[in-house]
Amino acid sequence: MKRLLLSCVAASMLATVSSADMLGFEAGYAAWAPSLTGDIKNGGNKVDFEKDLGYGDSEANSFFWAYFDHPIPLLPNIKIQQTNYSDSATGTATLNTTFAGKNISSATTYDSELTLNQTDIIPYWRILDNWVNFDIGFNLKSIDGNIKIKQASVDQDFSAVIPLLYAKARFDMPFTGFSIEADMSYLNLAGNKISDMKAGLVYQSVFGLGATIGIRKENVTLDDIDDISGTLDINGVYAGLFYHF
Repeated sequence: MKRLLLSCVAASMLATVSSADMLGFEAGYAAWAPSLTGDIKNGGNKVDFEKDLGYGDSEANSFFWAYFDHPIPLLPNIKIQQTNYSDSATGTATLNTTFAGKNISSATTYDSELTLNQTDIIPYWRILDNWVNFDIGFNLKSIDGNIKIKQASVDQDFSAVIPLLYAKARFDMPFTGFSIEADMSYLNLAGNKISDMKAGLVYQSVFGLGATIGIRKENVTLDDIDDISGTLDINGVYAGLFYHF
């Protein structure tokens, strides 16, 4: 992990010769339809989102972003992304266990709700800036979560701020307005593992208005964060609009 951090810092020094030569700003919004799989626990056995709580089908969610580029060497650019995620389901438990001190009984039907809102604050450096763009940086990801299992009277909050490594690549198709881009934030440390990846096709008009479509995949493995442990896989397609100048 230390070697990766040192490599990112060293690479950022190269930005003095390849920083963007003008100011840039972009803001956008995307609708996201992810499905949820995985499990979660608090003091008992793991409760499976699909088998015990009935999750799996996609529900409408969203995220939006804004970033600011500048030509000042060494000073990082900044990106902010906000993800508003919530899902609900009804399922029949397959096990007897406890969650946050409350009993969950097999063959009993439960209504539940999961919220996993996230704020990403990303300082980054542009290493390449032509028809191929490449950024590296860090992501301070703030997670605010809540799970409710209504018939068991479970209402559990959990939150954390987790530093991640960040990278983004974009390949422009000259004279078309189309690009292919992908970005990823990643951490695997002390039992907590987070990967948040997007990849998609982008079109930008000469007026700065654009559209994007792609897939976003999140894997969040938590180890005793506010007494919550488990793995959440949230994957689905997105489509959005943006303005860039």
